[in-house]
Amino acid sequence: MHEAGLARSAVSAIAEASEGTPVRTVVLAAAAGVDIASATAAWQSAAAGTCLENTHLSWQHAADRLRCFTCAHEYDGARLDPCPSCGGNGLVVAAADELAVVSWTT
Repeated sequence: MHEAGLARSAVSAIAEASEGTPVRTVVLAAAAGVDIASATAAWQSAAAGTCLENTHLSWQHAADRLRCFTCAHEYDGARLDPCPSCGGNGLVVAAADELAVVSWTT
């Protein structure tokens, strides 16, 4: 389960950045291939015994960056989302990170 590694990395990065101060909230963004339930369970396991143990965790969707084949417009969305400018098909030019820390508060 790759979610465990992603969660451990996020917990470690935030714990280091917060210098051990208890963290109240964390917002994470997950790409389409990440199972949120598995990632949440992995987060809880990784955060146990750390300054993130009692954190309120919330999730957002991480969007890919696409470029339209028809009009070359770049836009954020999922892999099959049509171009908002012309309705054409887009190609992913920058995939979203599998898991990214959006914000956190102490």
